[in-house]
Amino acid sequence: MDRIAELADRYPHLAFGNLRFGIECGYGWADIIDTFLATAEVVTAAAGGALQLLQIKEKMGGLRIYYRLADSPQRNWIGIDKAYYLAEARSFHICERCGSRGLLTYNGMLYATLCAEHAAELESKPIFPGASMNIVVGSALVPYDPYVDPFMATRLE
Repeated sequence: MDRIAELADRYPHLAFGNLRFGIECGYGWADIIDTFLATAEVVTAAAGGALQLLQIKEKMGGLRIYYRLADSPQRNWIGIDKAYYLAEARSFHICERCGSRGLLTYNGMLYATLCAEHAAELESKPIFPGASMNIVVGSALVPYDPYVDPFMATRLE
């Protein structure tokens, strides 16, 4: 069974039918994607409507999840959008290849979020200060801090 089929089976309230290109990023971000989809599943199942996944990919070193909400109350948008921004922010701190802690890097041709080992393979150097992302907490927009995120605590340094 491929990854799309596995996710579709796990999240029956989400529409995977038009995910034309599959998942176009490394396996290191699988937990980030799974966490986003779990939140989207709960919100969609509780409030109704439908979330259709359009594309999941890496772009400029970060995770992008493109989706469409149909027949969905606006309160759904807020919960799912919060989960999206959190997933995107996390992706700039987790190696796309292995799932360990990582940094946004650049090798003259390619931006990628990688751990030290995978950055060395691509001769890629960290970009400082790196990506600065904001997430929604409550009703406020705040800077994302990976050092206080419980999800990040499970990652190796």
